[in-house]
Amino acid sequence: MVPYSERMIRAVAVLATAGATVLSIGPVHAIVPRELPPRSINHQNSQFWSWAGPRNWTSADGANGIFIQSGNGLLSLDYGFSTVLCSPGADVAASTQAYFAQQRSALRASLQNSWRRVRVDTSRIRQLPESGYGPLYFRQSLVATGRAGGRQFVARVTFDYSLATGPTYCSGRSLSKVAPADGLRRSMRWLGSVQDSLAYFGPPVDPPN
Repeated sequence: MVPYSERMIRAVAVLATAGATVLSIGPVHAIVPRELPPRSINHQNSQFWSWAGPRNWTSADGANGIFIQSGNGLLSLDYGFSTVLCSPGADVAASTQAYFAQQRSALRASLQNSWRRVRVDTSRIRQLPESGYGPLYFRQSLVATGRAGGRQFVARVTFDYSLATGPTYCSGRSLSKVAPADGLRRSMRWLGSVQDSLAYFGPPVDPPN
């Protein structure tokens, strides 16, 4: 039995989305991955995504995201992006604060449905360089811990929010990597290498007319 709820991880991905380059162009080609897990192969389950990982790892994907899980269900990577309604606020700062507050609240509520002794530590919200991400692009990173199935788990989550296409429609992205606390460094290194191997062939994400 998977010791955490896949629904929880899917909720993370639905809440938000990724970098301006990913949101505006396609296909996205994989970069050279770091150390992949042993016995990795190339996977492609649909026309939208390909990735590299062990043969017994599985994935579910769509035009706006992908969820990858290790064969034993203990490691997972979830990446998603979409157009979202801009959070209300008198200015950019207020909208940004409101957006990330909503994401943090939803994440905590979802984790508490799946884990015990949940703790969520957050970084400050920062604006990323316009040269690499476009105007008005913000990010907040979180580290969550909790217990499930007798194990301590760690989730590293990143939420991104871009107001470049506002004031009605904005862009969001999320990335989560989850692994047991035991062997965390190696597991996160493997998940990072799987992330590096992702290639996206779907349509660009544009605001509705």
